Amino acid sequence: MRKTITRTYNIAHEYQRQITLTVIAFCVVLALGYAVNLYYVISKTVALQRINAETTTLSAEIQGLDAKYLSISGTITPDIFRKYDLNKGQVSAFISRTTLLGRADLTGHEL
Repeated sequence: MRKTITRTYNIAHEYQRQITLTVIAFCVVLALGYAVNLYYVISKTVALQRINAETTTLSAEIQGLDAKYLSISGTITPDIFRKYDLNKGQVSAFISRTTLLGRADLTGHEL
């Protein structure tokens, strides 16, 4: 047992510089990895905050436009349609539904 401890001590003593440099290099690599990950977390957080701010702004604009639409749509009457000469349109051509069209319709939207 004593010889094993002595050999281990001698090997560690001979390669002390290499072991120290290896440990230091490993610590530097880990520190660089930590810095890169920290940068990514900060950049993603900033981007998320910008998106949240834009979402809040757009939501407020949409609510304003929705309120304006509701106020305008409440004032539309058949008299206004007649005033601008808007009438119900007539269908000029009607395409009957065939079995081929039905099959194409069934498979067309299932992608």
